[in-house]
Amino acid sequence: MCGRYSLNLKDNQSYFKQETINNFKSIFEYSNGNISPSTEAPIILLQNSKYLFKQSRWGLLFDWLPKGKTLFNIRSETVQEKSFSNKLIANNRCLIPFNYYFEWKNTDTHKQKFKLHTETTVSFFAAVFNLIDNTYYFSILTKSSLESIEFIHKRNPVIINKSKINHWFSKSYKTLLESSENIKYELLN
Repeated sequence: MCGRYSLNLKDNQSYFKQETINNFKSIFEYSNGNISPSTEAPIILLQNSKYLFKQSRWGLLFDWLPKGKTLFNIRSETVQEKSFSNKLIANNRCLIPFNYYFEWKNTDTHKQKFKLHTETTVSFFAAVFNLIDNTYYFSILTKSSLESIEFIHKRNPVIINKSKINHWFSKSYKTLLESSENIKYELLN
């Protein structure tokens, strides 16, 4: 599961092409160390063979959800089967850039906070988006955790390596829904 993450594009611009930074200057000023559901954050979409960065709100809206609730994570195992998400995964895939994310492990006395990240400075969550009244909304796809981190949490986000971005936006994206990246972690409290 993913309920909080961090992204600092301002200090990680070298990870992206200069042309991309020039085309989306305001996006590349983005920095937030505690992104939570309902927060606005950048997403990356592919439209007309071009990558676009858009500000988006974390959490999809559906009329069947209780008032004020959003769907901020979707299980990758069922995203293609569910009527509310099958068209989104087929047509509205996006990527969420991040530096690291947080998970909490329940103990007998308190919750332990962990910071998790990949080997690279900027990584990408697999996600889907929806556009409603000129506002983008997104939900992160999750899967069963890797053995190395399942002691922290039973689910973690689907992470797309930079080398597989084109694959994520292709018709053969399904093979990435259960892909695994090496995740490092550290206890924060």
